[in-house]
Amino acid sequence: MFLPDRERLNLLAQDFRASRRAYPLLEIASRFLAHPDRYLVKLEMPLPAEGEARQTLCQCLECRRVFRHRHNAEAHVVRDHLDKFFEIEETEVEPPAGNFAVVARCGLSGELLGPPNHHGYNERIQELWSSRYAHMSKADYLARLHTVRDEALVEQWKESERKKTIFRLKQPPEGEEAAELTRAQAEEWMRSKIKGMLRESPRCIVPGAQSRQFDDEALRAAVSFAWQKESRFPLTLVMALQPAFRQMRFYLFKVNVRETFVTAVPPSPVEIDSATQVVREILSYLEANPGITRQQVLANLRPGADPESAGAAELLLHLSNLVAHGGVIEFFDGTLALPRGRRARPSVTTVAKAAPEAKPAEEEAEATVEAELVEAPQDAEVQTNEALAEPPPEEALPADEPDAAAEESATGSPEAEQAEDAP
Repeated sequence: MFLPDRERLNLLAQDFRASRRAYPLLEIASRFLAHPDRYLVKLEMPLPAEGEARQTLCQCLECRRVFRHRHNAEAHVVRDHLDKFFEIEETEVEPPAGNFAVVARCGLSGELLGPPNHHGYNERIQELWSSRYAHMSKADYLARLHTVRDEALVEQWKESERKKTIFRLKQPPEGEEAAELTRAQAEEWMRSKIKGMLRESPRCIVPGAQSRQFDDEALRAAVSFAWQKESRFPLTLVMALQPAFRQMRFYLFKVNVRETFVTAVPPSPVEIDSATQVVREILSYLEANPGITRQQVLANLRPGADPESAGAAELLLHLSNLVAHGGVIEFFDGTLALPRGRRARPSVTTVAKAAPEAKPAEEEAEATVEAELVEAPQDAEVQTNEALAEPPPEEALPADEPDAAAEESATGSPEAEQAEDAP
């Protein structure tokens, strides 16, 4: 399933509050899905047959990449995160001395590994296998090596050995200087710390961009299939956004009992009988002519009036106050409607399109706008991405695994269903 990224959602919420407009939930979900940096992907292993243990995924806590097999995850940590713990420096040294008749070459990468009788040969094989081909058994990898008798290649290998890579710990033990280590020694240090860099769980949450970079073909295919299905209709994102918006004190309502909209302003119908003359004039006109913009209201109620005149300013001020307090709903495309059962026409056919593609309101069919008001806790905030996908108590992971909180989706909550059934 797919979840909105917390930081992106918070930025979007700020824009929605500032604009005081109502936005289509389906369009919001589609825009999240269109950009990998705006969504998260929840991966979950299937439930096992009775009597069998459930399979787990292995996640790197440094970059959140996920693997089906732990040995692949360990190879990834050693290969891709050395620079987070070590200062890496290249120096020039003398080329290897001695008589070498042959040189070994990797049949997969074409890289020269050195003569079999050179002291660094086995170390170089171990380094290349563990960093690039750990998904293969070592025996299978060794079978891909070829020995070549070529003087030019031997000289080429000697030149490549002029460069020596030195690794120094960025944070050595207190009171000690960082020693110079070879790559093999640095990798061995990484392996000694690897337990704290990985987490195994039946379910993991991965950043959208990371979900497209899996080395595992099966995981990559599963995410691709799910994304294609979600792109046709972003159901899981819609269901995750509903409770998230409620937590942030937003309000959901429907148009034509079909399209769900989100707004920071709770729709609140105004009693016309107790309103001022200008407010009654605006409300009566919108009730008879829903789906028009602020400028159209001004042009029709104050025909020929100078937009800078006192009369025009008074009308627009009252209209702005009505929008700010929920007496009038202003939609994402600038069209206006009255809440709760009043006749309106908020460009319904443009709901699934971006605002720039919206058709003129005059071309749209009328729709009934009904607002559902939902009280949110006063201290409710979305603190983490994981808050959108929290595990049920019986499946909660141990307290010493803080990142394991990002688990079960809130999509099945009764609150998420109430918005769909609002009268």
